[in-house]
Amino acid sequence: MPAPQPLGESSTRFAALIESLSRPQDVRGLSLKSLHVTMAMRLCALFDAAGRDPVPDLAQRYRSVEAACAIHGLVQTVKQVWPEPFMVNRPCCLAMTPDEVTLAALARAALSANRKAFADAITGFVRADRHDALYNATIHAVALIPSP
Repeated sequence: MPAPQPLGESSTRFAALIESLSRPQDVRGLSLKSLHVTMAMRLCALFDAAGRDPVPDLAQRYRSVEAACAIHGLVQTVKQVWPEPFMVNRPCCLAMTPDEVTLAALARAALSANRKAFADAITGFVRADRHDALYNATIHAVALIPSP
């Protein structure tokens, strides 16, 4: 059996990422906008399972049809570009799935207009040719979620 090879910089980075995703994170540590994006994904999943349109509920929640449509657009984009089904927890759950953790990182990067951090959060996971669509949908959604 060959001796284990030392990990390169990129392997070390991915190992750290996988380790951080394996530890449950709590939604209470999110910014308000990241929390809104995460909860909207959860609500959209519930409505999808029930065969209902989530936009009316989101519009009532955000007091804006435009914000509701932007959030729903983000959800649809995620469903198209994510390499596997996007996993969410129930709205009452404080723990986040690894997909939700990644989405929160994308929302943080979009809020600060940090395209590099956005790309770094999904490089090697979401195909590079799909980054633009996801970035644009995320920017649009976080821009329209009302601040308190």
